[in-house]
Amino acid sequence: MTSVSQTPRPTAEHWEQIRREFVSGVSAPVLAERHGLAERSIRRRAAIEGWRRSDFVPTGLAPPPPWMRGTPSREEAIAADPALEEVGEAEATARFGLLFNPDPKTLRNYAFRRASESAAVDRPQEAMVWMRLAQLTDRAAHRIEWDGQPFRDLDYIRAAYLQHVHDTMADDGDGQDAPGNDAPDDA
Repeated sequence: MTSVSQTPRPTAEHWEQIRREFVSGVSAPVLAERHGLAERSIRRRAAIEGWRRSDFVPTGLAPPPPWMRGTPSREEAIAADPALEEVGEAEATARFGLLFNPDPKTLRNYAFRRASESAAVDRPQEAMVWMRLAQLTDRAAHRIEWDGQPFRDLDYIRAAYLQHVHDTMADDGDGQDAPGNDAPDDA
């Protein structure tokens, strides 16, 4: 039967001494021999605690693959591709038009576009919901009253006012001195 050496476990002070020597440039094999430890133990401790030798030069790591980068914020996406700001404005205009001036053709086109976008980014359930809306709008288009207004006249006036305020704020930049900023909420 082989005997196991009775080397005591290193204390915290002992590990601190080993760390200082490692960081100063002494290799793990030399430290293992010097302190009676396994080289693997020293390397493992160095990796866990993040010890870096003084002669360590980090190499340029490749950027993480796209699926590990996370979703960029809206500002980051616009900084990377300024055309996205125009897309966002067009989307807001389309939604505004659908809300206050709905017509079957516009709704069908909007729903079909959203179905296509959802299918392209691998969201089949969402694509099916949008496609179903496009189909229902297509079927019901001839039954919808074309000249009917779904909202009261006051709602259209409010919508026009909100659009005017939005356009003014966009022109001013920050919108601090835009007219209507001090208007009551029930306007």
